[in-house]
Amino acid sequence: MFRTNTYSSLLGQRHLTSDDEKGSTDSLLVTESGQNPAQRRPRLHKLSWIVHGFSAIICLGLLLQLERSSMNCRSTCLRRFNTYSPVLEGIDTDFQEIRFKYSLWYQSPFKGPPTPEVEAAWQEIMQYGQISVTADDIVRIGQNLSSVKYPESAGGGYLATAMGTHAIHCLHYVWQDHHIDSLPEVHSKKQAIPEMYERHYEHCVDYIHQNLMCKFDTTIMPFNWVLDHQTPTPNGNTIHKCVNWGYLQDWLKHRAVPVPEGFKWHQPPDAVTLDWNP
Repeated sequence: MFRTNTYSSLLGQRHLTSDDEKGSTDSLLVTESGQNPAQRRPRLHKLSWIVHGFSAIICLGLLLQLERSSMNCRSTCLRRFNTYSPVLEGIDTDFQEIRFKYSLWYQSPFKGPPTPEVEAAWQEIMQYGQISVTADDIVRIGQNLSSVKYPESAGGGYLATAMGTHAIHCLHYVWQDHHIDSLPEVHSKKQAIPEMYERHYEHCVDYIHQNLMCKFDTTIMPFNWVLDHQTPTPNGNTIHKCVNWGYLQDWLKHRAVPVPEGFKWHQPPDAVTLDWNP
């Protein structure tokens, strides 16, 4: 008939020790491959570090590529908004933010009656006026190789001036004319060649005007109320993006040609001359 269920006492069985339990557990955790997960753990830890290492290398590579792309972009933009010139090599693509000093009472080293200090300040920013460029540079700016060359004794290459330096020269010329009564040499020149002096002066005014229109400064200038003045006062103490002047001057310095003492220009016999002043 029906089999009667019986229960056996646990008292007669051997108690499992902790070692027995560990052994039983470990035996249950053995994988089909025959490896214990505890044995696989160091390998997984090592693999994780390898993956992290590769990820770090990839991220670093991407960052370097982005930085390189950013520099190339800035360089491309610089060339897009400027005609070809070797001087572009002297423009650091990281422009500097400079706050202009606008006050009528600002004591600029370039302002005031002529003194040795003021004149030295002007000469310092024009000191690398004449530089040497290559034949390729001359062709790429749309000129021909009949342009003036330095004699081999002076290092060779073609004579050139950065137009930025020329603009500063023109501003200096206007400043000198403003203070002509304090500059005997300038006064004597104006009396000796009045027509050429006037043409030079008007040329400088016109060249500065062309330069300012071409390189139009888009910085905006706000106005303030000052004391009890009933007219708004312009506040030109504004931040501008400027070239790294030291970096540029260093480039020009390495292209400047030191003129030997007593050197004088002489037109060579095979020179190709123009019919009139350009």
